[in-house]
Amino acid sequence: MYYSIIASLLASLLLVACQSPPQVQTGKDAEVIQGSLVRVNNSLARMAYIDPDVDFGKYTAIQLAPLGVDNVKIIQPSASYSASRNRQWELTDADKLGLQKDFQEAMSKQLSGKDGYPLAETAGDNVLRLSAILTRLAPAAPKDDNRSRPVGRSTVITEGAGRIDIAVIFSDSQTGEVLALIKDSRAGSSQWGINNNVTNAAEVRRAFNSWAMQIRTQLDRINDKNKSDRKR
Repeated sequence: MYYSIIASLLASLLLVACQSPPQVQTGKDAEVIQGSLVRVNNSLARMAYIDPDVDFGKYTAIQLAPLGVDNVKIIQPSASYSASRNRQWELTDADKLGLQKDFQEAMSKQLSGKDGYPLAETAGDNVLRLSAILTRLAPAAPKDDNRSRPVGRSTVITEGAGRIDIAVIFSDSQTGEVLALIKDSRAGSSQWGINNNVTNAAEVRRAFNSWAMQIRTQLDRINDKNKSDRKR
């Protein structure tokens, strides 16, 4: 059934395996939001909802919206870094543009790569719109700039760069109807190492690429399933 395949699209956005396969809730006790989005149990994503009646096989192109970065909740680093002048970690306009650029590049590369999906600039009846919103950042250390770290900018060592949270909305590009929604989170490396602008940016790009690869994999599975069904 379509919804069991689509559930995998949402459910496999984390790399951690799950004992039970994802299942869309059914029955009178099913959790439903926005009128038609039903909660997915055993999702590998932190939270997943989907409209089980949607034929996702009709969508053969993808429209990428710019990453939303205007309402990001920032969890400040541990108080153990109080020597950093206690400056609050914040996203500058340049930071936001960099995040949007890295996200767009990751998604474009993975989704439109070999035998991939055309990226549409405009809406269409076969176009699935993918909109992602950066919802939370939890940096592991003060920002790597002259105003936030001690004079001399001594080397800072942390276990990864921190944690990043995202919400991804799949919608019909023409009607704007939301077809699926996930909320997910990724932590940085579990290895201790230098924390600076370069290493932090690399970890963010890895997170974006990981999400992009997972989405591409599941879209491929959906389309392969549709092709098999049509041949029967």
